[in-house]
Amino acid sequence: MLSNRLLQIAMMVEKNKVVFDVGSDHALLPCFLVNNGISPKAYAGEIAEGPLNRAVENIEKNNLEGKVIPVFSDGLAKAEDDVDIVIIAGMGYHTIRHILESCDVSRYQYFLIQSNTDVDQIRRYISEHGYTIEDERTVYDGFYYQIIRFSADLHDQYSELEIKYGPINLQRRDEVFIAYLNDYRKRLLEINERASKPEYAQTVSEIETVLGYNIDR
Repeated sequence: MLSNRLLQIAMMVEKNKVVFDVGSDHALLPCFLVNNGISPKAYAGEIAEGPLNRAVENIEKNNLEGKVIPVFSDGLAKAEDDVDIVIIAGMGYHTIRHILESCDVSRYQYFLIQSNTDVDQIRRYISEHGYTIEDERTVYDGFYYQIIRFSADLHDQYSELEIKYGPINLQRRDEVFIAYLNDYRKRLLEINERASKPEYAQTVSEIETVLGYNIDR
């Protein structure tokens, strides 16, 4: 059974595409994608033998040998030519950036990125390289997570507001994104009460502008 975070990532995978899941964590997501007819084939990439062995066990448990392929790989170093979509989820910004910098991004149709830290810096990296954010999704799974789908298609650089909160998020303004902003605002207000800093008040004001009448006081 997938967590809500992984389930939402799975829902953003286009059908009938081959997927490479970097740092696959027991191959849970690749097995789900193949078992549910979303992907005909998926690779479960791991950089350490322990997690790779657990991925193999889960693949065998699901009788998916030959359809979910375990790969001992540093990032995408050993990705096969048939890979369409890359998933990098559950890692920090610096690790994700290293993986992106170590591959040819244009080789793949798109990436699905879920960073545990500095999501704005992921968007800044995308913006600075002229890539296109095609979709975004905010997910609550004990914590708020943001999933970004981007491709190497050329795009003008994004504004600072779009980098901070996401161009698609700002357009769509769905219920979970609004809840995330309200939660972020409340946490900043609590922190500012203990250690008043101008940048906290400035960010709160910015969030309130984005929220408009949706502020949950």
